[in-house]
Amino acid sequence: MERDGEDVIHLGVGDPDLNTPPRIVAAAVNGLKNGRTHYSPIPGEPMLREAVAETYTTDLGVSVDPAQVTIFPGAQAALFAAVFCLTGHGDEVILLEPFYATYEGVAQAGGATVVAVPMLAKNNFELDVERIAAAITTKTRVIIANSPGNPSGAVFSKSSWRSLLDVCVKHGIWLISDEVYGSLVFDGTHSSPLAIPSVNQNVVVISSLSKSHAMTGWRIGWSVAPLALCNHLANLSQCLLFGVNQFTQDAATFALRNARDEAAEIRETFRDRRDSFCGMLEQINGLRIYQPAGGMFTMIDISKLGMDGEAFANRLLDDSGVAVVPGFAFGESTRNFVRVGYLHDKDILIDAAGRISRFVSSVGT
Repeated sequence: MERDGEDVIHLGVGDPDLNTPPRIVAAAVNGLKNGRTHYSPIPGEPMLREAVAETYTTDLGVSVDPAQVTIFPGAQAALFAAVFCLTGHGDEVILLEPFYATYEGVAQAGGATVVAVPMLAKNNFELDVERIAAAITTKTRVIIANSPGNPSGAVFSKSSWRSLLDVCVKHGIWLISDEVYGSLVFDGTHSSPLAIPSVNQNVVVISSLSKSHAMTGWRIGWSVAPLALCNHLANLSQCLLFGVNQFTQDAATFALRNARDEAAEIRETFRDRRDSFCGMLEQINGLRIYQPAGGMFTMIDISKLGMDGEAFANRLLDDSGVAVVPGFAFGESTRNFVRVGYLHDKDILIDAAGRISRFVSSVGT
């Protein structure tokens, strides 16, 4: 459509309009100028591993050793490596539905079977430990959880994490916590299972700088895991990647140690966008908006319009030039939903809300 000259507003892919802060870019350029273009250590540059460990130690109040940190080209690669090392044929991986669209493929790549456990929309997609526990079998090896959630925007509390960890410890299950959106919490505070030291020996945390510092295209992320697992992660990384480029790691190190103000500004930008955009969408008759506590997306129930999310997304794009993601991408329980991102400045979001409103009015309720 864009090639044909049509005006399309992208509210789908989580790559917002913000550019990487200039000081971080300068750190990468400085690395390039100083010859930081050679092979890096397989687990990552020592300075970056130290910076990641320092960040968790400071923010969570729990001791993290740099040796627990493995650097990957993005959180997606870190997630794949962790699941691939922990599961195999015949194992089961529990996903909390709605789940990020790649989780299913990651779990199945190593031969595991996916078990989807819906977190109910009527409860704002909050962590339901009882439902998760009921889905555990002798084949369950891993639970993947995501807070703030993509697509839900749900933020899990420390008490919920503790309850889930108790279940994991009881059954000998690994918990992988995807915390890529951890810096974008608007209501409440970000909690991590890593901050529960008495029971976190089976926890792997995955994160990156993509959302916190507007570095989606840099492809830099990490895992924080028990030392025994780190050896396997490094072995897999050696076979697949043979390290991550040095100058990007230099920029990431700078971002973690020197760009907290920029990260705070990015968070407030998205808080402002969420408040205004969700407020506009809530005025549209026929839509049920689920206010996200964090992240950069909101889930919208469109079932009152007499169509599922796929039909709504296709028709909205064709009729109004607004691209959103149909809910089936995140699991069967959200088939009648769409995910909408507040990924642009207010003027564009006002335009998008107007287009959505006119489309819904044309469809009728």
